[in-house]
Amino acid sequence: MCCVDASWTAGDCRLSFQRLGNALRVEIGGSTETQQARLACWTRLTDEAVRCQASGVLAVDLREGTLASPDQWQGVLEALDMAALRAMPLAFVGRWPRYMELEALNLALLERGFRAQVFDDEAAAERWLRYGEHGGAWPPGDHFSTKARSNT
Repeated sequence: MCCVDASWTAGDCRLSFQRLGNALRVEIGGSTETQQARLACWTRLTDEAVRCQASGVLAVDLREGTLASPDQWQGVLEALDMAALRAMPLAFVGRWPRYMELEALNLALLERGFRAQVFDDEAAAERWLRYGEHGGAWPPGDHFSTKARSNT
């Protein structure tokens, strides 16, 4: 069966795939410090989502190392053929400070017409992926965990 406990490694980047209903849950681990590593990871993630005919992608970012700049993400997005991902919502989960990098990626995706959202809580991301409105750039709903709100 497609996407059941599949893993992939290239250099220091590790991806672990699992089905989440009709969606694809991906844990991104290791390090993606180079453009080549980021591009390899995103190419593989895209290929797997298409192969599994996923209704959406929940990407849980567990990476280590240097944060990518918005310009570096622009380069990755320009190099990828991500047309297949435009048809599905993308939910990213990241902890501080990785959250800020994902927010920059999210904005770049929204500018290109993707349905994407960044969360600091996996349960909130999963709810958005399953039940959220994906028609607008910023779907309504609770995008942040109670813990994150209580720290403000």
